Amino acid sequence: MNIKRYLDFRLLGLTGSGLLILSQFLPWFSNHSLLDIYIISTSVAIEDSFLYLFPLICGIICLVGAIVILYNLDYKINSVIINFIGLGFFLIFIIEIIPRELLYIPYAEIGFYFSVVGSILIFFEILNILITKQE
Repeated sequence: MNIKRYLDFRLLGLTGSGLLILSQFLPWFSNHSLLDIYIISTSVAIEDSFLYLFPLICGIICLVGAIVILYNLDYKINSVIINFIGLGFFLIFIIEIIPRELLYIPYAEIGFYFSVVGSILIFFEILNILITKQE
């Protein structure tokens, strides 16, 4: 019974991280993935173009956090810290990019929704880790 409880939140983190990484390569706005937008905006404004890689970076960081807790359950707090850092990158992305793309949000495609669902799953994993008691 205890193994099932641990397995549930481990899968939340892996699934959320996978969705964030996958969202980088799926269409977001105007049939363009964030990778396409990054390549296009690199030629225009190099300082802002790096922000389009943040969902990928966040997904990789949170995947490391999920792997840490898979490796050893004693590293629960380390996993939470790593996941908070990853979600911080995603929050920076949302705060910086979404106001610019506000007109396109009603026309957002599957990549946008994958990233939102992935970040929510990672947040629920953090909550689940924090409320489970270590036995």
